[in-house]
Amino acid sequence: MWLLLAGRGFGKTRTGAELIRARAMARTARRLALVAPTAGDTRDVMVEGESGILAISPPWERPRYEPSKRRLTWPNGAIATLYSADEPERLRGPQHDAAWCDELASWRYPEAWDMLMFGLRLGTDPRVVVTTTPRPTKLIRELIVDPTVVVTRGSTHENRANLAPGFLGEIVRKYEGTRLGRQELEAELLEDVPGALWNRGVIEAARARSAPVLIRVVVAIDPAVSSTDEADETGIIVAGKDEEGQGWVLADASGRYQPTEWAKTAISAYRAHRADRIVAEVNNGGEMVEATFADDRAQRLFRCGARLAREGNPRRAGGRAL
Repeated sequence: MWLLLAGRGFGKTRTGAELIRARAMARTARRLALVAPTAGDTRDVMVEGESGILAISPPWERPRYEPSKRRLTWPNGAIATLYSADEPERLRGPQHDAAWCDELASWRYPEAWDMLMFGLRLGTDPRVVVTTTPRPTKLIRELIVDPTVVVTRGSTHENRANLAPGFLGEIVRKYEGTRLGRQELEAELLEDVPGALWNRGVIEAARARSAPVLIRVVVAIDPAVSSTDEADETGIIVAGKDEEGQGWVLADASGRYQPTEWAKTAISAYRAHRADRIVAEVNNGGEMVEATFADDRAQRLFRCGARLAREGNPRRAGGRAL
């Protein structure tokens, strides 16, 4: 995998198009996939765009484009099929030996990436190139730290010789140095939310190798009302208090879960950290939260924790195991 994180105007599209053309003409790939956020993006940018495959191919290597079949066919028989990341199911089944994924950070459905990976199994050396402006999505973060992924970074300024003077004089000047400019021009992966109480720097500066002896440990849950891709995460953390009253965050198991899944995750965290209680935010319905813990022992655990939280009772529980 090759992940190209670069700013606007760097030449990401040209890079992806050239790589696909080279692999198709060298016969190192016979079945290729072209995937963009939408069907229109795949057609308008990857195939028909100013830096797309048709534009950069010399006449003797120019593939035949069949829009109705979503297909490009090169003179040597290599075939590229166009896909939309908005339709993950279309990638279930087809096999490929090369793929180009454009603007992966803007894909609405991560399942499209999963389906593509399952089908990238033809030939002896399947390859995929990802060209995207960086955004801190879960998938992009995972690819950056994956040791099997080659990561290349680039800014808009590196291709200034090929960009319109007006773009450099107006757009770059306007946004350079701003948060949006850092992302769209300098290709920085901005993790922090503007105005957030906690940011990455503060968290990293406060890290400790281990916590002291804790007089109380609690698993806290803030359940989301749904588990869709657009929904908020269910917050699940493990926190403790030491003898001096200092608080310690021991673990963060937050994520998008079905109700039974976040209940199991919370109970697992309770056991792993030998916690005293599980407490939950009940704004979304205390009865719903309690009912989610189907196991009788888990329900007793939750009820006791909720009562202590309401009473403000800091008393330590007698038993630590569920």
